Amino acid sequence: MAGEKLLTETKCKAAKSKTKIYYLNDGGGLRLRIRPNGSRHWIYRYRIDKKEKSTSLGAYPQTSLQIARAKVVEARKNVAEGYDPVVVRRVKRTQHAVAGEQSFGSVARDWLSHNQESWSSHHYERNEGLIRRYLVPDLDKL
Repeated sequence: MAGEKLLTETKCKAAKSKTKIYYLNDGGGLRLRIRPNGSRHWIYRYRIDKKEKSTSLGAYPQTSLQIARAKVVEARKNVAEGYDPVVVRRVKRTQHAVAGEQSFGSVARDWLSHNQESWSSHHYERNEGLIRRYLVPDLDKL
């Protein structure tokens, strides 16, 4: 990154949309993608297994320049160890979901058991059946 002009928050805020997608480079693979509709996203470009890849690090301004740079440092460590940052993020997300057990199905079962005593058996069975048949198959993956 020596000799490269680094981005500043001012440059990021001042970037105007154009008719085509363009990028503002920060160096080290970090770039801000500006789309014609005005949306801005941080992109990290890297090479792994002799292939060039990229991953999104978040939308600007929700993800600031400092946060994006910190995410790039972590992603670079993964690449240096031979891990694809996209795969690492997916694994972390899956582990977090499994550890939390906060799937729709588990929350729905808790809700049903909480209300079972105050409901009639018919009302409970009706709600349990609706959730089991129509909601859990589609929403349990969330």
